[in-house]
This record gives sequence, structure tokens and C-alpha cells, in this order.
Amino acid sequence: MDETHDDAPYKRLEAIVRQADLHYVRTPHRYHAGHVFDLEITGVLPATTGRARLEVEAFGGGGFAGQVYRARLVELDLAGQPIPGLEPGTAYALKLLVPPSRFALAFRNAVYWLAYQGPFAAQVNSAAARTGVLWQKIVRRAAMTRFGADQCVADTYATFFDEGLGSYGEINEWVEGRNWKFEIDEQIFKRGKRLPGEAAHSQEYLAKKGFMAGFVRLLHDVGAPELARQYEWWTCKSQPNVLKRNEAGDGPADGLTAIDFRAGLALLPLLPMSPADIALIIKGLGRGALVQFDRGDLEKLGAFCDKHKDAFEELAPAIEELKQADPAYRSSLPDVTHHGFGLVYKGDLRRSVKTGLVEGWRVRRYVDAEHAGRLRASFFGFWLFWLAGFIPVLGRFARRLWGNAAFARHVRGCFSSFDYLRRTWRASMAACLIDWRREDRATDDDVERYLTHPFLYLRVRFLPGLLPMPSKWHRFLTNWHFARQTLKNAVAYPIRFYRDAEFRVQWLTNEVETGAKEGMLTPEEKEHILERVPDPFIQKYLKCVAVHICTLPVTQVVSLMLAVWAYVFLGESWRESITYAVGILILFQVVPISPGSIVRGTYVVYLIIKERNVRNYWLAALVSYWKYIGYLGFPLQMVKEFPVLSRFMAGRWATKMVSIIPVFGERGALLEHLIFDLFFNVPLSIKRRFSRAP
Repeated sequence: MDETHDDAPYKRLEAIVRQADLHYVRTPHRYHAGHVFDLEITGVLPATTGRARLEVEAFGGGGFAGQVYRARLVELDLAGQPIPGLEPGTAYALKLLVPPSRFALAFRNAVYWLAYQGPFAAQVNSAAARTGVLWQKIVRRAAMTRFGADQCVADTYATFFDEGLGSYGEINEWVEGRNWKFEIDEQIFKRGKRLPGEAAHSQEYLAKKGFMAGFVRLLHDVGAPELARQYEWWTCKSQPNVLKRNEAGDGPADGLTAIDFRAGLALLPLLPMSPADIALIIKGLGRGALVQFDRGDLEKLGAFCDKHKDAFEELAPAIEELKQADPAYRSSLPDVTHHGFGLVYKGDLRRSVKTGLVEGWRVRRYVDAEHAGRLRASFFGFWLFWLAGFIPVLGRFARRLWGNAAFARHVRGCFSSFDYLRRTWRASMAACLIDWRREDRATDDDVERYLTHPFLYLRVRFLPGLLPMPSKWHRFLTNWHFARQTLKNAVAYPIRFYRDAEFRVQWLTNEVETGAKEGMLTPEEKEHILERVPDPFIQKYLKCVAVHICTLPVTQVVSLMLAVWAYVFLGESWRESITYAVGILILFQVVPISPGSIVRGTYVVYLIIKERNVRNYWLAALVSYWKYIGYLGFPLQMVKEFPVLSRFMAGRWATKMVSIIPVFGERGALLEHLIFDLFFNVPLSIKRRFSRAP
């Protein structure tokens, strides 16, 4: 999560955009810490309307479903009875139902359009936005009847519409919690046979798995089978949707809380996105659902509520609103797989779909209010506007030029007035610099330099600025001081790490502090590790980490030298030389043992010979020779003496390894734990089997 920081640079750039006084300003991708929302809200229960001002403290992250902020309620003015849980001074999870990433937005909308032939409803349709939070409120109460407490589901308080991003959103409970611990399990092959609460190993893993399985059953029982996909274990990406509250007890199942009830990607029959999706598609077809997203069964919900009348008595207004909002939401989309031929012979359905599509265009600023009214009233105008969206590349531009008078004036101004074009260019530059600064692609000094030298910005914008590269790569290619310092650190850091014992201790301390902050260590575990840092074996481990860091560039340097040699001396043509060079580079990336790992393993063998001590190094020696996983050699070796530190360092390694994988590499997802198990618990379990063999 981004920490709170100075918002002065953003305010200055935003002022430049405002001062340009343009007819049309592009929508930002997200907000920054310090931004203040002034919103008209509608409570979930009761549905009280009012105004709320919330100040963003931090950006919590984003995915296909939307983006989340930790925001503190500064001011609240309600027109009716109070909304329980919504109090000034409290921090909340403010969720906007539009992704911060352009790619995520485009991919999500494309998949949703294939499923329902319309815009992402939760972003643009008030009934869809209300349906989501009403289901969450009802499921929270259902969880109380099943699990004995409603705190196992995050609460939700209000919905709103944000003009800035053009999206509906919701105000939910901010849950201070963490994902699972990485637990040592020397009997990993028996884990599937253990029951939650009875296992001596992998307790948090099994507790979360058991909770999510029970929660999926609950969602099916209340009539929300498609929402259950958010918590299906083998989607491999649902685990972060359940957090363990920090203030809960120490038990592995204490404080587990479901926090996410907004699906991001529709499930198409020919586009499964995880192992579990195949089974879900088959089950959906059995229910007659060709596509799946968030459709519920209101009759089944009614039966569940009747069975628990006392528990749901005070939720009667929310249930009644859901019965009104859900059909309105469903009838706002073409959704040919559900409506079928009803779109042909049901006039009311056609009018409802038409109204829903036009409203989606209005919210996304394709049309203004006046043109929206015209499209609703015109048969031919509506269909021509709909077809305009299919024009390759220029579809959205054509729609806005036709339906948004402000955008049309903006385009005319760019072609008719040099001064207006200049202001447009400067506002566009400021908006882009806001994104660069927020993503750490540019520093405050960089921003100042670009504003002073627009042609420098232009060169950067249309060279590295257009390439999809990580933010640090962008800074490296565009900021000479940053590039020089990075190269200097790349050389000096491993040398200092190897030679300076105090520096190594400080590195470990920082890692432990960060791990504790991220929930990978309890305060007691953190203190335990820090107290043991002076131990000679840990000092040897830190020195071996230094050797590992020093060997990181060895493989790259050797492979690059060989590739250059092959390019110069092999091949009779330019193409052959390139083929040899690229082939060598690829080969060095896929071979299991590399020059760097050989150097690392040889160092461990050197320690064995020098100290005449095989017992303390034999496992590290075996693992160190393998590429990518050699870093785990010493964590595996010191499990017996330092289990907490061993588990923590292996967990940090697993987290960093999977973070480069899109979607499934999300922090706290199943892949992260599987990597930890594969390279840590599996070797330990094999070692245990061999050690116990007669």
C-alpha cells in the first residue's frame, strides 16, 4: 500500500490542468493521498441520503473490479436517520469500480461485453452498484447465523457516484488484517488428509482453506453461487479476499474475514481463467447459466431468510430493495444468454436495455445529458451511435465527437486556435506527469525539468513513455542521475554487504521490520529474531547471503560475453549471428545450473572444507548449486535451530518470486504459498522421510 506523502506536486499539476480552461479534460486513472472526496451518498441500511467528505490517506491497490483507498471520513451530513457504523474520524475502505490500470480496464470491459454486450454495469449503473452492497449486507447477516458472528464479513455502509473517475463506488469497513503466515511443515505430503483445527502443521493454511470452503457453501445456500467464485480455493487467486484481523486472537482461524464481494472478470464458457473455472463452468451450464458473474437467486435467498426470520427481520428494507434493484440491473443489459428472444418480443425489456446502454454511455462521457435524451428518444439515432462504436481505432473518438458537445468544442478549438492547442498540450503534459509522479516514474525534480523544457518531455513521452515497462526501468532510461546511482549501487552494494558486518545486520533488521509490518511475523517473532542476530550461525548465514548477492550478476555477465562472442565469431550472416546470440541468452535463462549458482555452491563447499563441518552445510551445499532456488540453501539448513527466521526468509523469497506473475502472483494468493511449499516444505519433508528411513 502506498504511504501517505506530500500532495503539493500533484496540486500544482492539477492547477495547471484547471488553468488551461479546456472544454474537455480527460478522466484521471486514480487519486493520490491527500485527495478529498465530496460525495452524495446513499446508505445501504438504512438508505439514508446525505453528503460525505473523505480524505484519502493511502492507495490500497487495484484489480479488475476496481481500486481501493483508505480514506478517513472528515464530515458527514445526513438527511435522515444515521447510518450505523459511519462516523466522522473513522477510516474506511473507499472502493471505486474502475481499475487504475488501462490494460486491466480494457481487458475487463472486453470480457464483460462478450458476456453481456454492454458496459461494466457496476461502474455505470446505480442499480448494479446497489445490488452488490445489498448482497454483501445480507451475506454478512447470513454469516452470523452460520458462523456465530457477522464480523467474519466486512461491513458495507454506503454507495456513491464519483464524477472524477466516472464510476459508482462504495464505502466499506476498513479491515486491518494480514494474509497467512508461511508455516514450516515437514509432513507436507499428509496435509491434504488433515482437518482444520486438528493439524499440528500448516494450521493457518488449513484454517483459511476450511473457512473459505464453508463460506462458499453459505453463499450457495443463500442463493449467490456466482459470488461464491470470489472464494473458491482453486481459482488460485481468491485467498487475498480473506484477511485475518490483526486484533483477533492467536488461533489460526481467529479473525478470518471475507472482504471482497465485487467480481472483476466475467466467466465465459470458452475462457476459463483458473483451474476451478472449468468446474464452475460445468456447474453453471447445469443451472442454465452460459456466462457467470454476480447473478443471484432471489427465491433461494427468500427461502433462507424465511428459515432465519429473527436474524433477517431488521434487514427487511435491504431485502426489499434488492428485489427491486436486481431486476432493474439485469434488464439494463442486452445479456442475450439470459434474455434470449425476449429482446425481440418484449417491448419493455428493449426499452430498459436501451436506457441502460445510453446511461452507460453518459457515465463514460461518450454523450452528454442532452444527447443522451435524444438517443433514448430516437430509434435510428440509437442504432447508428451503437454501430459507431465498432469503427476500428476511432470508435470511441467518433462517439464522443457525435454525442458530447464539450468534446466537440474541444476538438474544434484544437484545430481553430493555436492558443487553445497550446493550453491543451500543456494540460495533457501535466496530466501525464501526474501519472508518472504517482507511479514513481519521475521525481519532483524530473517534473520541474519537464515543465521547464517541454521538448524534453515530448522526447521522453513518445519514446520510453509509450513502452509498457516497469516504473524503475522508465526512470533508469530517462534520468541520468538515477541511472548512474543505480549502476553505482549495483557494484558497491554486494561488496559492502560482504565486507561490512554491521551493514548485513542492518539489512536483516530492515527485512524483519518490513516482514512484521506486512504481517509475515508477529511482534513476538520479530523480537525473537532480532535477539538472535548476534548468533555466529546467523552471521555466517548473512555472509552467505552476501555471496549470493555478489553472484547474481555472474550468470548475466557470462551469458552476455558468450552472446557477444557468438555474434562476432559464429554465423555467416547477420541473421545467423543474431540467432546464435539470442539462443545463448535464452539457454542461460532455462538451464537449471548456471555460472552464478556454480560459484555459490562452490563457496558453500569451501566452507565445508575450511571448517571441516559437513553437518551444518550439507543441505545448503546441495541446494546452492541450483539456479533460482539456491537462495533457499541456508534457510533450509537452519530450520532446526532457527525455524522462525528460516520460515520468514523463505517466505520473503517466495513472495518476491511470484510477484512478477500477472494476476496469480498477487500477494497472498495460492501460488505464493505453493512456491514456498515446493521449494521449502517439500525438501524438508523429503529430508525427514530419508532421515527416518531404516
